[in-house]
Amino acid sequence: IYQEAIHTVVVFVAPSIRKNTPLNSASTLLSGPQDQNPFHFLCSEKISSFSIHTPTNQLFNSAYKNDLIQLKSELLGLLKSKKHVIITGTAIGGSVASLFTLWFLETVEPKLKRPLCITFGSPLIGDASLQQILENSLRSSCFLHVADATQTPITQGFKPFGTFLICFDSEYICIDDPDAVTELLGSTAYTDILSWRDYGRVLDRLTQQEAGDSKLMIDEDVISRMAERAEKTKQRFDQLKKLNEIKISMIFLEWYKKKSKMEKTGYYDRFKTHVACPVSPFDMDIEKRKRELNDYWISLVEEVEKKPQSRKALLKTRASGRPRHYDVLEKWFKAEGLEPARCEKRDLSDLLTFDSCFWSEVEEAMLVINTMKTKVVGRDVLMEKLVRFEEYVWDMIRKREVSPEIFLEGSSFMKWWREYKEIRGFSSSRSDFTEFMNNRMYESYGKFWQFECL
Repeated sequence: IYQEAIHTVVVFVAPSIRKNTPLNSASTLLSGPQDQNPFHFLCSEKISSFSIHTPTNQLFNSAYKNDLIQLKSELLGLLKSKKHVIITGTAIGGSVASLFTLWFLETVEPKLKRPLCITFGSPLIGDASLQQILENSLRSSCFLHVADATQTPITQGFKPFGTFLICFDSEYICIDDPDAVTELLGSTAYTDILSWRDYGRVLDRLTQQEAGDSKLMIDEDVISRMAERAEKTKQRFDQLKKLNEIKISMIFLEWYKKKSKMEKTGYYDRFKTHVACPVSPFDMDIEKRKRELNDYWISLVEEVEKKPQSRKALLKTRASGRPRHYDVLEKWFKAEGLEPARCEKRDLSDLLTFDSCFWSEVEEAMLVINTMKTKVVGRDVLMEKLVRFEEYVWDMIRKREVSPEIFLEGSSFMKWWREYKEIRGFSSSRSDFTEFMNNRMYESYGKFWQFECL
């Protein structure tokens, strides 16, 4: 550890390992809980395991329990004191430095400046799964690998991540395209992995004037493939453009909601009717907008699920047959501790019902009503289901979690209420919900003063 005025340098030094050693190309599969896998936080639902360079993993584990835990605590304190941290190493020492940095980054809060890991001529440490986990991750931006093309090997089964400064004599190129790195390093004949190379001289050349204008002669096919991948990445991750398109679709949906309200039917029932039989170009356009939004959220969920589990909640399916991404988004919303804007001083007329499964519950309650009309045996069980639905609705009304739109005369919910009221009859004991509905208190629901009367 080297302490400087504004930064601290941590150098990992490791024993030699030769390229022709069988262990050099071996990998260790990492999966399972924290006590079995120190890097469990990198796993995701879609990528539950990955492989690590065995010698690197063994060296890391040899110091993991004692020295590295203490080192992590010390470096975290330095980052909190606004000091820069550089983690580095040459050859296999650089590989261990990379592994330590990945482990260390999990504890670095977003508001702190991240450490920088710089390796020199180091073997790659992970497989394709680890590369996919770190793809487009902020973690990758913390790694700079200086690689002499004649010395740094691409061992079969291992994949690069981070930025690479690849040197060919006095020429060099700096890229973060993993496929191009594999092509450039894998296409050269290298010497013994640990034959000594003075990387100080390599860096000195980069500062010389004559090296400043030098260009690495790369095969045009390699450049073409890099350009194609860059264009695809740009299209895929142009979030600002995507967000603007989504906002436009959401504006159309807002207008659809208001137009449906004017017709006293509600957006849910209008959409349900017009999907079966579109009557206007406007309704057909809304179906298109809905698909666009749906595709956007599906792609968003797929991208986030590639990220470490510690950054998102574990998910469980809520409703049978329901598209999974709805459950995922709802779970994330709850995991963030967000609450619907339902304070008593806010008008709720512009808000949606908070529970996204509400209309599904209404449909289920209507099926129960229809079954009771034709069934004589087992009506008590069916009535219990309707009472539970009544309690469910009343709980949301009390919490101001339903939109006033559900009380529009033409809505499915009001159709259910009229049927339920007839089945329940006035002989049954009254509840808060039936009082609320019978006294037409729902007509003023959503106004901030309304609950003072309840």
